[in-house]
Amino acid sequence: MDIIGKWSIQEVLRFNDNFERIWVDRETILSDDTLNDSEKQVLHMEMIFTEDGKIKTVMPLPESIPQEEIDEAIASGEISLYDEKTMLLEEHPWKRENGKIMYDTGAKIELFGEPVSSWEELKEEDGLLRMMTFRLKKV
Repeated sequence: MDIIGKWSIQEVLRFNDNFERIWVDRETILSDDTLNDSEKQVLHMEMIFTEDGKIKTVMPLPESIPQEEIDEAIASGEISLYDEKTMLLEEHPWKRENGKIMYDTGAKIELFGEPVSSWEELKEEDGLLRMMTFRLKKV
């Protein structure tokens, strides 16, 4: 699988009324009137896999925020820009290991006092790339 490039969220793992885990497509979530804008905003995130082994999670800057506030947030270090209209939310390493694509979640986990690796495998599912509770499609 060619991982290099930009990937957008197509499906989100959610719980239904019976508390069963199901995949819900982005259009269904975006059209759900019971969710507020901040709950829907996550669907505008994109993951950019770079050749130098980084996953950059980015999101468009909200159009409702004045440029003056954006400039202040940048100057204070509150946000970083990826490009003129996109903020960089976080960055994590990825690698190929034993034929698998792995990424570092950054999670610090211990089990019975022993550290657990923060590296997880990225898997292809139904033609999409599974990453945490998201299924991604290459843009």
